[in-house]
Amino acid sequence: MLMSTVVAVALGMAPVKQDGTVTGDYSKIVGRFSQTIDKRGMTRLSGFHRVTGAPFEITIDKDGNVEGTVGELMIAFQVRQAA
Repeated sequence: MLMSTVVAVALGMAPVKQDGTVTGDYSKIVGRFSQTIDKRGMTRLSGFHRVTGAPFEITIDKDGNVEGTVGELMIAFQVRQAA
């Protein structure tokens, strides 16, 4: 799973197709962010939106459930590897 793509979707920078797929490399547009993984396997991503400056905190569990905040907005979606 490419974490920059997850961040790009959460920040509204990556278009999600009708079938739910996202293609492309978003690492340059997203910029820098920190990533940690806790003992339970939860991945935590945090940083600042490059355009708006809004802080973001995103958590991804082992099942691909994504939850977090971008500024004052709450986000939630699910990710999985393409077949």
